[in-house]
Amino acid sequence: MDEHLVEYALDLLDPVTKARVENYLLSHPEARARLELLEQALSPLAADADIVPPPTLALGTLARIAEHHCMLPPAPPTPVDQAGSSPRRRLRWPDGVVAALLLVLVGGLTFPLLARQWQAYQRVACANTMRQIHTALSVYGDNHDETFPFIERNGPRSAAGLFVPMLTDAGMLADVRVACPAAGSSEAPRRTLAEMETLHRENPAKYRQVAFDLAGRYAYSLGYLTEADRHTGLRRDSGDDLPLLADAGNVGANSMNHGGAGQNVLFVGGNVRWCAHPGVGIDGDNIYLNQLSRVRAGLCQQDTVLGAGNAQPFGMD
Repeated sequence: MDEHLVEYALDLLDPVTKARVENYLLSHPEARARLELLEQALSPLAADADIVPPPTLALGTLARIAEHHCMLPPAPPTPVDQAGSSPRRRLRWPDGVVAALLLVLVGGLTFPLLARQWQAYQRVACANTMRQIHTALSVYGDNHDETFPFIERNGPRSAAGLFVPMLTDAGMLADVRVACPAAGSSEAPRRTLAEMETLHRENPAKYRQVAFDLAGRYAYSLGYLTEADRHTGLRRDSGDDLPLLADAGNVGANSMNHGGAGQNVLFVGGNVRWCAHPGVGIDGDNIYLNQLSRVRAGLCQQDTVLGAGNAQPFGMD
């Protein structure tokens, strides 16, 4: 199974092989340790890498090497064997230095391109994950009077991450991995609503941590207040352009899932869009803050607010 660890870290495996690798990791701690090292080694590729080397760097460096090469003493004449043929030319150390430097230069020039390709791959993988989650949310709505999983005002269902056990209990997430591929962490173990209710009652601090982990570094709708001051959630018919899920924000700023460059946003209608700033709600509203600049339920339906897994519509209960 070790030969699949790189593909597993990049989330490139088919579901069957991925399940086999995950079962293998459960019983082989040394393989889990190697996987963590791989993820750490791959994580710098997700960082922004727009630094462009000076255009004269390569030529200038090669010129300095050529100058040094010319100052070397002349090589002794090549001996000729009795058959009249010269022995095979051996690579001298200056030639090796030039070759190594060329490799370094080529690597330095192509690394920004590779990093950008890696970032693009992560954005696409994240968007595909969101589309799978939307399918699960839509089927849930079909079976619950068109209503998406609702994050309640208080109680054990009052944290945004609880949309995951709601979908899990309804059998909607069997083949869906709820975790942003760019976040560099594996999916949290699934929890049932009954387990979360017990945690909420017996260990509120752990409940909040588990709720955060369950969301896989995504932010989910905290609902909104109606004109009658009633807290309610989004429905399939609420409006296709209302944000429903996104990469978890950073105190109202861009998500750090993708290095702060932006976030994928899933809308009620199923469209996923890459957004370079969080002001993509109705009328340019910040999707991570309500009209009072708080991570709380919206003040109206258009004031959609998406909270990280442990965010609550009205704060801690």
